[in-house]
Amino acid sequence: MKIDYDVSLYKKIARLGLNVIVQVKNRKGVRHTIHIQNITKLSWHELQLLVPYGDDKFTKMVLLYEQYTKNNNSDEPIMAGETLTPDESDELNDYIRMYRENSFSKHFEVNEYISANNLWDRFPTIRSLNDHGDYKGIKGIQPKYFEIICRLLDISGEEGAPLDAYTKY
Repeated sequence: MKIDYDVSLYKKIARLGLNVIVQVKNRKGVRHTIHIQNITKLSWHELQLLVPYGDDKFTKMVLLYEQYTKNNNSDEPIMAGETLTPDESDELNDYIRMYRENSFSKHFEVNEYISANNLWDRFPTIRSLNDHGDYKGIKGIQPKYFEIICRLLDISGEEGAPLDAYTKY
């Protein structure tokens, strides 16, 4: 499938403001986390992961645009992957914003900041009490969301103690 390039449609796509986090798997089962804010800024690789249809970048962008503007009349989903709920996306974006605004370099610094400022009520969907061996009941985020945060911020779990268990609260 190929959609001919249209400048006015491209401009509409570029003006569409999104703030969506999607997790997709490639053919080998490797999971990728993609933060969609501007469809026109997505790489070819990201578009290939998100939109299995379409022969070129513009076609994939149009199909994705139609998915998010509900101009898609097909019953078949255009986009691959699992889109997070609005609450999950909002909370993760708030977490990422705190990380960046405070120039943190390690994920635990955000958790400490949230705890020190009594802000955990802003994260009811992603928060958890984590057990790290000798350290029990540490306020943090669930492993699923920790993985997403690490991928989006290109950070790792540093050299902290591995997570033994967690409880959503």
